[in-house]
Amino acid sequence: MKALQLMGLIACVALFNGCETTQTAGMGNQEQKRLAAIQQEQAEAAHIDEATANLWNAELDRMNRNSSPAVNPVHP
Repeated sequence: MKALQLMGLIACVALFNGCETTQTAGMGNQEQKRLAAIQQEQAEAAHIDEATANLWNAELDRMNRNSSPAVNPVHP
C-alpha cells in the first residue's frame, strides 16, 4: 500500500511540474508596439546627439579659424 501511495505521490508531483511553467507565451501586440516606440525614441535621441555634436564641432572650427593668429596673421 505504501509503495502505491509513493508512486501516486511521484506521479502527482511529475504531473504538477509538467503543467507548471514560469515561461510566458510570448510578447503581446501592445508590448511589441511599446518596445518599437522606445527603440525609435532612442534612435532619434542618438541622431540628435550626433547632430548637436557635429554642429558644436563646426562652430568651434569656425571660431578657431577666425581667431587664430597662425591661420590669419595680422599685418600692420
